[in-house]
Amino acid sequence: MRWLREVFEFLFWLALCFLIGWLAYPHLPEKVPTHFNAQWQPGDWMSRETAVWFMPLMLAILWIVLTFCLWLASTEKGQLRLESSDLKLILWVRTLMAAFMLAIYGSILAVALGWLTSPRPVMFPAIGVLFIAIGIILPKLKRNWVAGVRLPWTLVNEEAWRSVNKFAGYGFLILGFLFLLSPLLPPQTDLALLGLTFALTLAIIVFAYVVYRQASSVAS
Repeated sequence: MRWLREVFEFLFWLALCFLIGWLAYPHLPEKVPTHFNAQWQPGDWMSRETAVWFMPLMLAILWIVLTFCLWLASTEKGQLRLESSDLKLILWVRTLMAAFMLAIYGSILAVALGWLTSPRPVMFPAIGVLFIAIGIILPKLKRNWVAGVRLPWTLVNEEAWRSVNKFAGYGFLILGFLFLLSPLLPPQTDLALLGLTFALTLAIIVFAYVVYRQASSVAS
C-alpha cells in the first residue's frame, strides 16, 4: 500500500501549508513582500490573497511532477532504471523539499507579520539542510536519468558517474554546513555563499568531463 502512504504524505504537507496560510491570512497586510534584494530589503510584493495561495500551489505542482518522474524512472527497462533502494533515498529528499518550501513559506509570512525582518535566518539554514541531505545521498545513487549528477558524460560512463557523484556529494556537504552556519555570519557573506554554489556547479561539470575523458582513454 505504498501509494496510500504517498497520498497521505502529500495531503499532510499540503494541508499543513494551507493551515499556516489560513491562520496567517487575517493578520497579513494587503501587500506581502515576496522578493528581497542582496541587502534583504523587500523588492517585490504580492497581494495577500496571491501570497497565501501561491506556495501551496507550487508545493502541489512540485510534488506531483517529481512523483511522476520517479514513477517513470522506476519503470524504466534499460540501464538507467531507478533501483528501489535509490527510490527510497530520493523519496526522503522529496520530503525534505516539501519541508524546505514550507519553511520558506513560513518565513515570508513571518516577515509580513513583523515577526522577522527578513527570511534569511530561516531560508539559508533550510538550504543548508537540503544541501547536506543531497550531499549524503549523491554518492549512494546508481546511474539513472532522474536523480544525481546527470550529464552526458556521467550517464554513459559508470566510472564517471561514481566519481562525479562522490565529488559532488562532498561539495554539497561542505556547502550545506556553510549555509547552516550562515546566521552566525554577517549578511555580507551571503553573496560569497551564492558564489561558492555557482563555483561548485562549474567544478562538477568540469570534473565530470575530465573523468569521462580519462575513463574513455583508458578504455580505448
